[in-house]
Amino acid sequence: MTKGLGLRLGVGLGLATSLSLPAWADTAQPNGSAPVVQAGAVRISTAVVVTGILPEDLSRLPGSSAIIDQERLEAMNPQSAKEVLRLVPGVSVTEEDALGLKLNVSVRGLNPRRSSRTLLMEDGVPIQPAPYADPSAHYYPPLDRVERIELRRGSGQIPYGPQSVGGMINFVTQPAPAGPLARLRLEAGERGFSSGHLALGSGHDSFGAGMFLTRKSVDGIREGHDTDVTDAVLRARIDLGETHSLDLKLGSYAESTGLTEGGLNQARFDISPYYNPFKDDHFELDRKSAQMTHTWTPDADFSLATQIYATDLFRASYRQADTSVDPMVANPATGCTGAARTNYEVFAPLCGNKMRPRSFEIKGVESRLQWQTGALGGDILLDAGARAHFEDTDRKRYNGLTPDAREDSPGTLLRDHNQIQTNAYSGFLTAAWTRGDLTLTLGIRVEQVETTNTSLAANFVTTGLTTTHQETSWLPGAGIVWAPSDQLSIFAGVHRGFAPPRPDRDFDPNAPFKRVKSETSTETEIGVRLRPSNDSRLEATVYNMRLEDIIVEGALVGGRSGSFVNAGEALHQGLELSGDWTLGPVKLLGAYSYLATARLESDVDLGASGVRGNRIPYAPEHMADVALQLGILEGADLEIGVNYVGEQFANASNTTVASADGLSGLIPSRTLWRASLNVRLPDSDTRIFATAENLTDEVYISSRVDGLFAGNPRLLSFGFVTEF
Repeated sequence: MTKGLGLRLGVGLGLATSLSLPAWADTAQPNGSAPVVQAGAVRISTAVVVTGILPEDLSRLPGSSAIIDQERLEAMNPQSAKEVLRLVPGVSVTEEDALGLKLNVSVRGLNPRRSSRTLLMEDGVPIQPAPYADPSAHYYPPLDRVERIELRRGSGQIPYGPQSVGGMINFVTQPAPAGPLARLRLEAGERGFSSGHLALGSGHDSFGAGMFLTRKSVDGIREGHDTDVTDAVLRARIDLGETHSLDLKLGSYAESTGLTEGGLNQARFDISPYYNPFKDDHFELDRKSAQMTHTWTPDADFSLATQIYATDLFRASYRQADTSVDPMVANPATGCTGAARTNYEVFAPLCGNKMRPRSFEIKGVESRLQWQTGALGGDILLDAGARAHFEDTDRKRYNGLTPDAREDSPGTLLRDHNQIQTNAYSGFLTAAWTRGDLTLTLGIRVEQVETTNTSLAANFVTTGLTTTHQETSWLPGAGIVWAPSDQLSIFAGVHRGFAPPRPDRDFDPNAPFKRVKSETSTETEIGVRLRPSNDSRLEATVYNMRLEDIIVEGALVGGRSGSFVNAGEALHQGLELSGDWTLGPVKLLGAYSYLATARLESDVDLGASGVRGNRIPYAPEHMADVALQLGILEGADLEIGVNYVGEQFANASNTTVASADGLSGLIPSRTLWRASLNVRLPDSDTRIFATAENLTDEVYISSRVDGLFAGNPRLLSFGFVTEF
């Protein structure tokens, strides 16, 4: 109790003494002259990086990183974030929908499901519905208003959390304008794909305001997966004198899609990988957000930024059932008796549906400061911050009698109802000491989390049971960089990572004996950055990541996919390479990942055995991406790229033979080609473009979670962007 009170007081005092209300100040793109995908480094900087999570210069960052900048985004004209993130070595994306809205990102072989082991941020603020209690990804900002995407790993990620096991991805969006802004982007393509973006605003040195509107639609990967997305953002910047600035952002986002989470069995997948027997499945999401940041820079050596943020998110999924083990739904009179899932068409109309409406309210306040001074014969940069973060989650599950039933339909019953509250207090301190060619960085982060899970109903019975999880984690890190010249930089680092348990599955008050422990990790990195010339770059990183009490999904305990167990320890080891080379109008870019080891180091602790030494599910051994950019005519550029992902196991048992229900079996390797053409009209601010993803229209398996899922078929699109 004394430690908890002390941490709360420390965080509270740190926030109180910030003397300001939040707002993330806009910063120039880190290392503006950096290559399109840059793994990175940092020179000591005197500015607090707020919208971004990487320093202005990356030459002495004691950990690996990557930047995908606006130039690279324009060259690709990506249709979703999943195509962009595949450019980064060590990152794999499991496809589920055409626009990547259900982002399933794996970093260095961690579980990709809903990116729950990767911290996702927008302008430095976590964007998962509940970053501590439910980090399942259901949103990222449309790329139309994204300036760059940053990825940070290794000991350099101490300032950020939670979910610091696998790394973090930050979408840096366009700031309020400093001058006139009028931009229109329109795009249309196959499978009903359409995208429109309008940006309007104005500004000057001391004030700017902008409006960003986006609308997207597509038919989806499978039949009936029609998807519509609407995004609106208002942003303003006010300079309050020479040393104070204020940034305001309000956002509204809505998604409506026929996406189903039910996969196919092997027989139906063989007939048509894009078939959808669940015609009444639906998913909807509504998200409102606000962010306000105040930045105070009294001199070149000190800067303080304080932000307040809030998010209100509602999401609901409606899943048509083809089988049921729930006694209140199983109905022998209609034929729904818990039958095998191999006859969708017969049982789906008989077994009703399952509804999962959930609401999330998040609010927080955070202050960060940087102070640069001289000491010990060198320069020291102190970076410190504190945050108070609060989450309120309301989770319900209903069972309906018909495939299109809703919460208020006749016969609908409330099956489960949980209310979850999380209070999280965190703080960090890092000190980077530079003398000559050497930079030594030491840091520590502390996370204190208290989560209460109250069950109001379980299995159709009113309960009222409550359980609480409390945890304080100290997460140290250290790194060293030797940079004898602008052409060479060598770094090494070690840090402790943390991923708190999820209350919805890990400490259910109705079944306390089924708790899952927190995941922790210890990761070491050694890397080198080479710049032989201004036209070439090569970067390499080797890493060793050991996880304790890793949570694994799979059928290894005899249950269906979606069951979770602690598999004890796991070991991930690998090599990551990236580079580019330019010769006149030709540029070659490449990335390669070798995940040599992704191994379970102990058996499951729920009585099952036989998985020790097996490979982690969804952890391909080899991944590669190569792109060739050509200046074919004056004002015209062509990019051709290819992305390869090696074979993967779908469960911890490493089953290789495909099962009839589609849940088990090997996921074969796949190779996807892409192309993008840009033509800039002379004497105008208009660019015409064409993009092709999965150019050869390869049919491939993306996932076996809840059955077989096919990856995105070919999608050709054409469009233009103009400023007026």
